[in-house]
Amino acid sequence: MTDENRRSNLLQELARASEAFRAAEALLALGLHSDSVSRAYYAAFHVVRALLLSRGVEPKTHARAIHLLNVEFIRPGTLPSHFNRLIAGLQRSREFADYDAATLFSSEDAAGELQSARSFEAAALDLLRRAGLLDPS
Repeated sequence: MTDENRRSNLLQELARASEAFRAAEALLALGLHSDSVSRAYYAAFHVVRALLLSRGVEPKTHARAIHLLNVEFIRPGTLPSHFNRLIAGLQRSREFADYDAATLFSSEDAAGELQSARSFEAAALDLLRRAGLLDPS
């Protein structure tokens, strides 16, 4: 993977993350809390993929992506360890939202998941900017 290709793929992942964040916010506003929770996870997942692409790593599964986030960014201290738990929590919530009809999410629950995903995004974007992979804006 060339540097140019890596950056292009990384930007595509961030665009997908942005789209998922917009969907999560719209779904929250419509009162579709489970769907908002699911989209918040996917937004964070695309940010995870962007981070990994910055290292030339392209995982094929969600589990592998989360494992590699831990290996590449959490264990070395590049990102705080609480983000490992945050992403795992978002994934668990998404699984309940998508597959467990008995689990109900309140507006506050969905807003909290969205806020968690946004906090991860902010840290990741800062890291990518400092690495010179994004414009400083």
